[in-house]
Amino acid sequence: MPRYREAVLRAADLIERHLRERISLDTVARRAGFSLWHFHRLFAELTGESLGAYIRRRRLTAAADDLRASRRSILEVALDYQFESHEAFTRAFRAAFGTTPSAFRRQGGLAWNRTRPRLTLQRLQRLPRRTSMEPKLIHLPALQLHGLSARFIGPMSPDADNLDVIPKLYARFCPLIPQLPEPVERCIYGAARCPTDGVRRHPDELEYLAAVNLPAGHTPKAPFVHWTIPAGTYACFTHRGPVARLAETINYAFGSWLPRSGYVHRDSPNLDRQDERFGDGGESCEFEYLVPVRPR
Repeated sequence: MPRYREAVLRAADLIERHLRERISLDTVARRAGFSLWHFHRLFAELTGESLGAYIRRRRLTAAADDLRASRRSILEVALDYQFESHEAFTRAFRAAFGTTPSAFRRQGGLAWNRTRPRLTLQRLQRLPRRTSMEPKLIHLPALQLHGLSARFIGPMSPDADNLDVIPKLYARFCPLIPQLPEPVERCIYGAARCPTDGVRRHPDELEYLAAVNLPAGHTPKAPFVHWTIPAGTYACFTHRGPVARLAETINYAFGSWLPRSGYVHRDSPNLDRQDERFGDGGESCEFEYLVPVRPR
């Protein structure tokens, strides 16, 4: 666990040095020593918020301090902290602190107790541990996943839309399955990764694929897309309960089990594997959440 905490603190130091400059999430993750997908999960588990949300909150906190301590115009402060306009800054400021920048300045910073302090080792050490859940280690051959994909904003973001986007994606995909060749397995896979083109409409945006595993050699035809998932070892967690609570299983896998396991995340998409146990996704739902790993 110390290695993971140190990685998060390295990232926090980099963020502090670039609050007034553009910095990509990929750069922050690389500085921490992880892929962006893995670091998204790790950061969220150890801090309680997404990486993108933390950067926004730290910039707003620094901007609020600037508003209190200087007479610079609100627009100057907004642009200095990488907000596109006075209007965008005001919207973000109100969402974070419950007041506008101009009202905050007039009131002398009365909303100050709602800002985001910089991460420190002491703050990370106070975070609670999750309950125990022991996975199985399994090996999967290469998967040829054919399905439909969509972009969504992850569950640890304040702008999360995963519970809206992903169910609609499955509602579109499942009726189309009979159009595909006979799959290798009688189950449906979900796969999530960072957008491969590097273009995001939101810092916490991810890409999700709802798919079946087909025999090798099939070329997808619109509207289907194809992801090849390399063979490898997975930590297989069984999620039980509503799909809406999957974030609890994910956070445990990355924040509690993985740091103590003797394994590290392999640079491959995380998967969920659904069969008849999935049901309607409610209280009796059960499916597998697969984390690609390799020995440390």
